[in-house]
Amino acid sequence: MAYNSHHLLLLSILAIVCLFANLPSTALGVGAGEKIDPKGPEAIGIAKFAIDEHNKEAKTKLQFESVVKADKQVGEGIYYRVGFNALDGTTSRAYEAIVLVKPRLKFKKLISFNTISNQIRRM
Repeated sequence: MAYNSHHLLLLSILAIVCLFANLPSTALGVGAGEKIDPKGPEAIGIAKFAIDEHNKEAKTKLQFESVVKADKQVGEGIYYRVGFNALDGTTSRAYEAIVLVKPRLKFKKLISFNTISNQIRRM
């Protein structure tokens, strides 16, 4: 009898694991993205950090203009994605950057930095 109850318990646990394995992570409340105010200090600070890091790496002189959209997602740290405009000389261009922040470790890293289409200005 104990042998059968162990099998039943194991099958029940396996069924629950399979049920949750098919759900997206956002349904479980893990890693759900959240929009942040593009005019707020959090988004502006991340965009300026991304520009500064990109300028160092690419030896460019981009100048911050404005953040147009921003969101963040919690994972192994906080991943910020910011869409912003910056001056490249006298030309305003749209960019998107992803920055990883680990507040407890006082760690911040530029993950990606890309030029994007001008559609960002119209959002």
